[in-house]
Amino acid sequence: MRAIGISLLAVAAALTIVGCTLRQSSAEAPSVQAGSTSSPLPLEGSCKSPDVPPADLARKPGYRQFDVSVTNSIGWPVSGLTQQDFVLHAGSRTFPVTYFREHKDDEPVAIALVVDTSGSMAWKLPIARQSLRGFVENLNRCDEVSVFAFNRQVFLLQPFTTDHQMAAERMEFNARGPNAIYDATNTALRSLERADYPNRKLVLVADGLDDSSATSEREVVARATKDGIPIYAIGIGDPNAPKRPGIPWGQSYGYSGAPVVVGPPNIGMRTLAMPPIGPARPGTDRVDAKSLEDLSAAASGRSFIVPSRGEEEGRSFETAIFAIADNIAKGYTIGAVVPYDVAPPTVKVTVAKRLDLDVQAHPIAASP
Repeated sequence: MRAIGISLLAVAAALTIVGCTLRQSSAEAPSVQAGSTSSPLPLEGSCKSPDVPPADLARKPGYRQFDVSVTNSIGWPVSGLTQQDFVLHAGSRTFPVTYFREHKDDEPVAIALVVDTSGSMAWKLPIARQSLRGFVENLNRCDEVSVFAFNRQVFLLQPFTTDHQMAAERMEFNARGPNAIYDATNTALRSLERADYPNRKLVLVADGLDDSSATSEREVVARATKDGIPIYAIGIGDPNAPKRPGIPWGQSYGYSGAPVVVGPPNIGMRTLAMPPIGPARPGTDRVDAKSLEDLSAAASGRSFIVPSRGEEEGRSFETAIFAIADNIAKGYTIGAVVPYDVAPPTVKVTVAKRLDLDVQAHPIAASP
């Protein structure tokens, strides 16, 4: 709003120097089935990674960089470690650390947020929605985020963008239908392969009760491992709840077009209007904690199992999403020259003399 007579040429020039380029197309529908993605645009200026090793080091044959996260026993990141604290090894072979930088919320990241909106999540989503919006709105200004929702189908609510407010506003969920968690996770992983940043994360919010996927857990883990993408999972519910829901807590079944009342009485009732697509499915408080823990552990991520109602023993959805946000913002980049006969995914990183810490490393760059 500085000058009224700005030429079209000046406007175009201004757009080309925006530091954080949005990837949302004006023609993109706000909610589309998976498979429709926006074309990647280059990120410029301040959105570039600060991890730039010396040119002579980067040109060395076999030079590789790793994104490293270090957490304590309860999943919170450990800061303040030094280059001398880390050891890189593959089997009995060790590799000197030749590049080191600690992240201080300055490493741009591509994040795929994947939310389970199947019928079993009916009363679990309300406790998650506000915290998820806060998580997205408070990302580093250059982080790019996409948002997926799924039941039997996978829906792309928001392609990759750095407009975090817009992404948060797209998170309107209506829980119904079966659950295809592995199909959805695999779809989001494929989208991350086309993200602008080499540092990529997947955040999964679900109850783990898959009953419809054509994709197997093994296929998902293989893709995540190949691409070096950790999966952070938040499972909502009670691992000891019955597998088959009855009609507890004021729930009712409804057929096409009928409202479905969901929610335990201690957090109030909520009525969801169901479109005429078939019988409604009741919610359940069960979470398949083992499936989510196995998936995130195999993909070198972390899992948090939280109650569907408030907080229990210090565990809540809010604390879990805060821990994940901290894990994404904090960490280390470590570089080393790795012989060509050593596959990068087989390289392990440990912290010397600190066996109590959990260390995860993902290859994110290699010399040309």
